[in-house]
Amino acid sequence: MFRIYKRAIGDVEPFEYLPGSEELTAGSAAKLASGKLAKCGAAEKPAYIVAGVKREDGDYPVIRALPTTIFETEASGAVTADKVGTTLQLNETADGVTTTANGPFTVTWADGGTLVRGYFEPAAASV
Repeated sequence: MFRIYKRAIGDVEPFEYLPGSEELTAGSAAKLASGKLAKCGAAEKPAYIVAGVKREDGDYPVIRALPTTIFETEASGAVTADKVGTTLQLNETADGVTTTANGPFTVTWADGGTLVRGYFEPAAASV
């Protein structure tokens, strides 16, 4: 689960409510596909992080995945401090990271365990 660790700016973006095309879980990385939220693939940059359960109207509460927000999450294996500044791929459920390089999550902190912190580069604009 991607959890907000800290923000680099004092302003907090409001929740947005968007329709989802599949069952998403709180704390997972999502993109827009055909106008609906969908789970991100391993190397896809998320536009949003799901912030709660689906509402009765079919919309999910989401926050934007901005580079000014540092997220904390679990990795599938140990991430050593020398990985700070590198990027990791998302796991299969898009709610954490793997130890595979060249993904959307830039590591800003790691202590050799599975807990890591980092941010997402902005996703490409979607229509």
